[in-house]
Amino acid sequence: MTLAEILGPLVGAEHVLGPEKLSLRNPGWCAHSLDAGLLVRPADAADLSAVLKATPGVPVVAQGGVTGLVEGTASAPGEIIVSFERMNRIEQIDPAQGVALVGAGVTLAQLDAALEPRGLMAGVDIGARDSCTIGGMVSTNAGGIRVLRYGMMRASVLGLEVVRADGTVLDLTSPLMKNNAGYDLKQVFIGSEGTLGLVTKVALRLFPRPKAIATALLGIDPQALSDFMPRLRLALGDALAALEGIWPDCYRRCAELQGVTPLPVEAGPDGPGLFLIVEAFGTDDGAAQSALAEALVPMMEDGTIRDAVLAQSGSERARIWRIREGAGVIGGNDVPGYHYDVSLKLADLDPYVQQLQARVAAEFTDISVLVFGHVGDGNLHLSLMLDGEVPPRPAVDAVVYGVLAGFEGSAISAEHGVGLEKRAALEAYRPAEVLATMRMLKAAFDPEGRLNPGKVLG
Repeated sequence: MTLAEILGPLVGAEHVLGPEKLSLRNPGWCAHSLDAGLLVRPADAADLSAVLKATPGVPVVAQGGVTGLVEGTASAPGEIIVSFERMNRIEQIDPAQGVALVGAGVTLAQLDAALEPRGLMAGVDIGARDSCTIGGMVSTNAGGIRVLRYGMMRASVLGLEVVRADGTVLDLTSPLMKNNAGYDLKQVFIGSEGTLGLVTKVALRLFPRPKAIATALLGIDPQALSDFMPRLRLALGDALAALEGIWPDCYRRCAELQGVTPLPVEAGPDGPGLFLIVEAFGTDDGAAQSALAEALVPMMEDGTIRDAVLAQSGSERARIWRIREGAGVIGGNDVPGYHYDVSLKLADLDPYVQQLQARVAAEFTDISVLVFGHVGDGNLHLSLMLDGEVPPRPAVDAVVYGVLAGFEGSAISAEHGVGLEKRAALEAYRPAEVLATMRMLKAAFDPEGRLNPGKVLG
């Protein structure tokens, strides 16, 4: 029997898709997502368990919204793609407990729409909210723009339902804030990119929706960032919700792509070396605006902030964010480029950018280094746009990660994961003892190596 013939009776023949139907689907950010030529759509953990038990040894690639950027959803002939699109039910929203129990295929936008009337929201918010799934966000430990206040996805997960490689179903969906009954197994699967187990259900911690948001666009000298951040945190406390940074070349490119003219804060040769978007939550518009203004005024008076615009309306706030959201389309329209996601200590952010730009200029021609990121939590996104001859990726990787290696405590991936794209970098920059322990964990949970084969660890 073929794999399709084995899977059909388990989930329904209409939920087993071959090459013809897959050719009509969007592969997402990874061009090789659908190369396996066979996709199955289980309805729940029981279906998925049956699929895994009926196909021992067959490699399986899990796919949610296929919005990942590190080739984590790539598949190949002979493998089975598992799509979670049918696991799209919001099973429970408990405002008293502050918990939602949702299927892995529920999108972030779908969950947000259900939570809004109740005055609640998820802690993590990312730009791909319309297509990214909760299961995918758990598997990649998603970050986004509110990590400063709510942490990464790991901080919001109270429980999981997971299917192991042999089909065993683990019910770890406790909704309790405190649960020290043995090993906290859910933590093993969060951020494992589908290589240790397949998440089918998530118990997610919820948060009150802010009643008001104040937003400001600032221009500062990047060398002042280490002084600016603690002063801002001290002044705003828990009201500080987001701190995004955009370096000048990226700022101008993003504004151009989004048609934002004139610029709210100018970016000329003598202008600020770093642009920041700051957001603060409040109980009402007046309180939020006042708190943010009071936090910024002393730093404007002493010259720490060189220029500033405080949004006075929803449309002004949207205009500021349009510039930042332009970063999401920098690599669009088939413009060649390589994209990176790194993490450093706050004081090292601009020194890394400056050293990287200098090294790229010395070793390559016609490459623009565009930088933005969640600077409040030390996360930079780098887009190296290629205007001339395209150098091989390994040569560019060597420069990006080579400069990064000079900064103690840095990381090759802040929030996008490893997938296939960063596997070589992981091998080069993680200590041998750490890699060996990762392999021990992989062998214990997936001895046949069938879950998302080749990803993270070779």
